[in-house]
Amino acid sequence: MKNKVTQLRRLLSGFDRVGIAFSGGVDSSFLLRSALDVLGPNRVLILHARSCLQKQQECDRADTWGQRHGYAASELHQQIIKTDPLTWSGFVANPQNRCYLCKKHLYGLFLEHLHQEGTTALLDGTNADDLRQGETGRPGLQALSEFDICTPLADCGLSKEEIRILSRNWGLDTADHPSASCLATRIPHGMLITTERLSRIVELEQILEESGFTGCRVRLDANAEQTFFVQIQKTHHQHLHSDAIRERIVDQFKKKGVRKIYLDLKGR
Repeated sequence: MKNKVTQLRRLLSGFDRVGIAFSGGVDSSFLLRSALDVLGPNRVLILHARSCLQKQQECDRADTWGQRHGYAASELHQQIIKTDPLTWSGFVANPQNRCYLCKKHLYGLFLEHLHQEGTTALLDGTNADDLRQGETGRPGLQALSEFDICTPLADCGLSKEEIRILSRNWGLDTADHPSASCLATRIPHGMLITTERLSRIVELEQILEESGFTGCRVRLDANAEQTFFVQIQKTHHQHLHSDAIRERIVDQFKKKGVRKIYLDLKGR
């Protein structure tokens, strides 16, 4: 890992100014901290997309990242790029390449903003594990390739686990955050992405989170609108042994109109 970090710092030092595609998650946080250390805050522009595909908690974590890690509010240059994915007809149809369509739109906006700022280098937090999945497993990679986006973490061979270890060593509070994905990923391909479905997912996941199941996922069934699949972290499965917790979740789900709840035993 030491050699990979050295390689990462060498790669970053070759840039004059950069934009960081920042979600507030494990990978983009580690990339941001690395860029700030090597280039300094004045040469790093933080770009964060804001839309209905995110939970409010995720937006708050991104907004407060600098404060939580010792940076003054005036020290960092962060731009919130507001978008409305529900106006993108191709995306709303929810095809197999949904993630590609979204990433292409977002990164096109990021690059336009960077050009206005006189910067051309956009860095993305894709890691080596993501690359091994390829465009089949990670459709968004196609957009990165088309825009020639730099992926320093992947280029240096850093895996997700290595990034977590290094983040922990550096005192980043994102080190142990569960992998995150946008709310649209809970809707099966072919089902329209709507405000109502996104809101319902948020409500149901909030019920689980309030019961201690942080990092959970609630996915829709492609064939039954009132059926949902629940994914929780593997370490949380033991909590379901509690009748009180389980009954509370079932009761609150039913009040939201849910008829069937399936638990993914594989977990997250």
